[in-house]
Amino acid sequence: MKSIISLDHTSEAPKYQQIIQSIINAIDNNQLKIGDRLPSVNQVSDNTGIAPKTVMQAFRSLKQAGLVSAVQYKGFFVASTNTQSRHNIFVLFNSLTAYKEEIYESIKNTIAGKGTVNIYFHHNNVALFNTLLAQSNGKYTAYIIMPIKDKDIAASLKQLPQQKVYILDLGYRDWGARYPSVCQYFHEDIYQVLQQHLTKIRRKYNKLVLVMGPAFYNLKQIENGFRRFCRESGLRSAVVTHVGNKPLATGELYILVHDGDLVHLVKRITALSFKLGKDIGIISYNEIPIKEIAANGIATISTDFTKMGTNIINMVLNKKKQHLKNPCKLIERPSF
Repeated sequence: MKSIISLDHTSEAPKYQQIIQSIINAIDNNQLKIGDRLPSVNQVSDNTGIAPKTVMQAFRSLKQAGLVSAVQYKGFFVASTNTQSRHNIFVLFNSLTAYKEEIYESIKNTIAGKGTVNIYFHHNNVALFNTLLAQSNGKYTAYIIMPIKDKDIAASLKQLPQQKVYILDLGYRDWGARYPSVCQYFHEDIYQVLQQHLTKIRRKYNKLVLVMGPAFYNLKQIENGFRRFCRESGLRSAVVTHVGNKPLATGELYILVHDGDLVHLVKRITALSFKLGKDIGIISYNEIPIKEIAANGIATISTDFTKMGTNIINMVLNKKKQHLKNPCKLIERPSF
C-alpha cells in the first residue's frame, strides 16, 4: 500500500483528498487495473496513521465518482479507469471581460463530460488572490491561474500542489517558464504583426501612436515591441497614456490597448470630419464581436482566445507540461 498511497504531511491538502489523488494516480500509472482490490480501510489506516473514518471518506468519494465499487464483506475494487471524469478545475481570472468570457466558454466546452470548472476573480488584488488560493488549496485536480505582477503571490503559488498549477494568458516571463502555460507573448506579437504589414503602413501612414491606457500586467512588453518596430522601420512614433485632447493629424495610425480609448478616439475623429481608415487609422487590441461592425469595422490585434481555452484544458487532460505561445494575428478591417 505504501507504493500506492502517497501523503505529504506538510501539505494543507486534506488527507482524504490525498488518498483519493493517490489512488487516481495509481490507476493512471497502471498500478491499479479494473477488478483490482484496494487495501482495506484498516490497512490504509495502519500504514498511514490516518483515522479509519477519513480513509472511508476517501473510498466513498471514489465510489460516488464511479471509480471503485464496494462488495459487502470483501472490500473495494477498481471499477473504472476513466479518471478524467474526476477532474475538478479551479480557474482564477483577473476579471471578466468579453474576450475572457470567450476563454471561459472554451474551457467549459473542452472539459464538458470530463469534469467540472469553478471560476473566481482576483481583480488584480494581491490579498484577494492569496486568499482565494489558500481557500482552494487541496480541493482541485488542477489550478489554472491568470497571475498578478507582484512578487507577493509567489508564496501562494508554491503552497499549491506544484504539478497541478497552470499559467494562463499573462505573465509568461515571470511564471510561464516555471509552470506549464498557454500565454500571449506580447512583445513578439505586436512586433511581428506590424512587421507583417509594414508595406501597407508605409503606404498609408507617416506616424504611429501607441495609446497604452491604464496599467496592466504586460503593458511594458507591448511598448517594447512597438518601439522596436518603429526603431527598425524608421517610422515616426509616439507613446501616450491616453488620447485625451491631443491634436489629431492626417496620416497617423493609432494602436489602442484599451477599449475606453477606442470609443473616445472614434468620437473625436467623427467630430473633426476625418475619415477613419483613410485620414487616420486605428488598430485596437483584442477581438470582440462588436468591433466587426463598429465604425464600419475596427481592425484588431488579437490572440485566439478559443484556442487558448482549448489548449490549456487539453494540457490538463493529457497531463502535458508545455509552454505554449498562443497564436496572434491582425484582423484587417476598414479602420486600418
